[in-house]
Amino acid sequence: MTQKKTLLIIDDEISIRESLMSFFEDDGYRVFSAEDGDEGLQIYFNEKIDLVLTDLRMPKKDGIELMRIIHAHEPDAPMIVVSGAGQKEDIINALRMGAKDYITKPIGDLDKISHTVGQVLENKRLNDENKQYRTQLEKSEAKYRTITENIAEGVFTVDENENFSYSNQAFFTMIGYSENELLKKNLKDVSTEKSFQIIQQQTLGRKAGIISTYEIELIDATDRTIHVELACSPVFSDKNIYQGAIAVARDITKLVELKKKFQKFLIREDAASKGVTPICASCKSIRMEDDSWIQVEEYFTHIIFSHGICPACCAKLYPEFNLSEPETPG
Repeated sequence: MTQKKTLLIIDDEISIRESLMSFFEDDGYRVFSAEDGDEGLQIYFNEKIDLVLTDLRMPKKDGIELMRIIHAHEPDAPMIVVSGAGQKEDIINALRMGAKDYITKPIGDLDKISHTVGQVLENKRLNDENKQYRTQLEKSEAKYRTITENIAEGVFTVDENENFSYSNQAFFTMIGYSENELLKKNLKDVSTEKSFQIIQQQTLGRKAGIISTYEIELIDATDRTIHVELACSPVFSDKNIYQGAIAVARDITKLVELKKKFQKFLIREDAASKGVTPICASCKSIRMEDDSWIQVEEYFTHIIFSHGICPACCAKLYPEFNLSEPETPG
């Protein structure tokens, strides 16, 4: 059930107070009334008042002073002046104190006041929601900024033209530029020509809402090439207009260098392995090109083959035999 909105009507004319009270109560509002500014302030600070309708010319404390006090306490408090045809200065002062509208007496159409009250309360609701949303957004931004600043990966954002708009410390360290230097640059300034072409192609996809991961080469502040893996997500406005991207950058330079070394190793191994003949470690059979296996004697049929023993094996197996040449007597 929607809670009734509460109005405070302040006017020294009892007929106007009672007429407005009766009308707004019938219209579904909870209504308080006061005959002067002092009584009105007492009610205001003791009850939850959503909107104040006040006269300007009243005894004890006039409407301008009452509005000044309320405005100082709550700058966004909705207030409407219902008063006699005042001077231009009165109207200006009322608006300066936060009045959302100025309705002159005599009141000929109460429906007009009801419409004005409804509009002012709706604007207050929208402003409150917007303020709450901004507060939550600021808290979320602060939370995620804290997380972003403390992760190992580089994080940066660019606008729709690839200009840097934010970077965490990890990316500043990776690229070697200070915050002041990097945020004046475009991705084109720190990318190789080929890599920036890749970035532009990926941006076309991001404008269509595509999240992508790809590799590029960046040039750091010392002109060193850095191989980077980017995970990019598009950023859109409330009206679904592309505003840029947020990217997580991972330095994969060492990984790329290791891959290159491994490829060179494979090339050398491939070259070295040509002409190698596989031999069984047990029976010494030799594998042919058609994957058949033959005895070693058969493999060497084109060579006169005989068994024997070399001097080293003989000395090891039969140490009692001295096959070395005898010493010449002196």
